[in-house]
Amino acid sequence: MEDSKPSYSKRLRAGTRRRYHDDGISDEEIDGRRMFNLEEKVISERFSSNRILRMEGKDFSYEFIQRNGLRDPILFESLNGLGIKMPDPEFTVNDVKMFVGSRRMIDVMDVSTQKGTEMSMAQWTRYYETPPPQREKLYNVISLEFSHTKLESLVKRPATVDLIDWVDNMWPRHLKEKQKDSTNSITDMQYPKVQKYCLMSVQGCYTDFHIDFGGTSVWYHILRGSKVFWLIPPTHPNLELYENWVRSGKQGDIFLGDRASDCQRIELKQGCTFIIPSGWIHAVYTPVDSMVFGGNFLHSFNIPMQLNICSIEDRTRVPGKFRFPFFYEMCWYVLERYVFSLTSTSYLIPEYQKHSLGIGLKNTSGTDLADEEQEEGNDEESDGQQSEKPPYRVNVTPLELEGLWNILGKLEALPYSKQCVPSGIQNASALLNHVKALLREHANDNPKLSYTGRPII
Repeated sequence: MEDSKPSYSKRLRAGTRRRYHDDGISDEEIDGRRMFNLEEKVISERFSSNRILRMEGKDFSYEFIQRNGLRDPILFESLNGLGIKMPDPEFTVNDVKMFVGSRRMIDVMDVSTQKGTEMSMAQWTRYYETPPPQREKLYNVISLEFSHTKLESLVKRPATVDLIDWVDNMWPRHLKEKQKDSTNSITDMQYPKVQKYCLMSVQGCYTDFHIDFGGTSVWYHILRGSKVFWLIPPTHPNLELYENWVRSGKQGDIFLGDRASDCQRIELKQGCTFIIPSGWIHAVYTPVDSMVFGGNFLHSFNIPMQLNICSIEDRTRVPGKFRFPFFYEMCWYVLERYVFSLTSTSYLIPEYQKHSLGIGLKNTSGTDLADEEQEEGNDEESDGQQSEKPPYRVNVTPLELEGLWNILGKLEALPYSKQCVPSGIQNASALLNHVKALLREHANDNPKLSYTGRPII
């Protein structure tokens, strides 16, 4: 790291402070929360593991994920071949305010306490544009989800992420189209709204070790500035260490990277794009004022880890606000989509079949758009609506088969009251039985024939 970088501890104390937001946090809460020396962690040579892959965008393909399953972090130093679209690097926090609205309330983290508060975008912009020595506290914005705002059209994530993201490929699409509210109010949320975030961090911000909610993977692009990451692989010992660390309530006393195995530190420069796989434990430091665009996604090629992280969240009692919205509902829709894609039998209720699959919608000739040639589907299958069957046998990848078995086992093991069967699914027990039979049928699929570079869904 650069020797000329200002002292982190001095940035917490120096200068004449301005007050932007009276959040009621006392001085006692601000001081003395961190017992380790963060500056030492930024320059230490201990965190030298080498798990991060460096790739070109053209190699980040669907087939790559089919074969490898997104197990290690990936760094792209160029946008070429990724299919990403970003605003100009001169895009400012004031521009963000103009696109999402000055009155939009956003969650803000107090870096000293690692606790959240709220500001309006107008308040946040005034804070961010203040010279560093005059900032009263260190605040960080890491959860401004901007889908369904004017900012959405300026940002496109990696094209391959679009192909694997469960939200786009498993969740009933008409529900996403019904979403009107641009905030993340769970009462108005029609789908898991976690795909596009704007992160705005001032110099000196630090986010302690965490795992992204629901075991989601992350795409992350540095529009301006830089970030320092410490990354810990999700081995069983490391996850157990992390869980005990969270339970201890003494996170400020211990820098987890000192205790874990194979911790790696990396600095991401402006223009870099980063993929963080499911379950990776990571902390983030901001050397200079920075703006990042990123997002979260679940996918079918590391399902066991996603379920494992969800269980850790259960045991550590993570509040619902900080968890993946509709996690188990999503799992049901995943099973339904695989059954439909492999057998053309749908377990969606008729209304959802109509609006998300086109079943029951008529074209100009009066025939069913999704089922023009099917004549016997309803008679053959009483538990689900059938359409045309796939014209060729589909081979399912080993990673998908393993993951679907894990979802099946998890949903069957949940108490009935916690199964979270979504209202769009009909005859859930028949769906589970159908999945079980389908997985047995595909148990001996040829892996070589499954690596097609084409999604099943």
